[in-house]
Amino acid sequence: MPEKYRTMQEIAYDAIRDGILAGRHAPGQRLIADELAKELGVSRMPVREALHRLEVAGLVTITPHRGAVVSALSEAECIEIYHVRAVLDGLATRLATPNLTEVDHARLATLLAEMAAGVEAKDPQRVLNVNREFHLVIWSAARAPRLRDLLENLYDSSQRFRNISVLIPGRLDQITHEHRLIAEALVRGDAAAAEQYANEHHEGTARRLLAAMDGRREPRQE
Repeated sequence: MPEKYRTMQEIAYDAIRDGILAGRHAPGQRLIADELAKELGVSRMPVREALHRLEVAGLVTITPHRGAVVSALSEAECIEIYHVRAVLDGLATRLATPNLTEVDHARLATLLAEMAAGVEAKDPQRVLNVNREFHLVIWSAARAPRLRDLLENLYDSSQRFRNISVLIPGRLDQITHEHRLIAEALVRGDAAAAEQYANEHHEGTARRLLAAMDGRREPRQE
């Protein structure tokens, strides 16, 4: 099947959006249409249209005299995204528990080992890549396509927050530990525990992110 045709506006939109989500365009940074058009090899009009679409998506703020600026990270957005992810990911993990095969469990074990190697190498991007694969195994096993679509969209929406999360001291180790708890519960076939661990993983991420965003120190846990 031939690749779907993409308009210049779609190309510009995807490129700028990816740059924002990946942190290449930082919060508060001005997005100058002429510079972006030159960089992307398109005319100015598709870039302007893309910036207006990104404003609707909440990633860009357009104001008179200043133009387009990457939107600041919102604490309210962080709370909403991670609370919803906690509930839906917990649900997906519970649904997946009886459906996971030996091949799936072996894959999760392999991914945990790769995640630990990424932590050892102090390579946040490697950990994040493995993190997505880990969740995809579970989302697929849930056998709920609409739920998977929602979770994939929420995962993409939280990319900017993840970029902060992995820089929090000790967080990479915590991420690996939290995923190991989920995997161990899945191996035992304990759907309730797997759901609880998935829920706590996202709620804990939200707490640490909010602490990092407003400069608070995360309370020490015994």
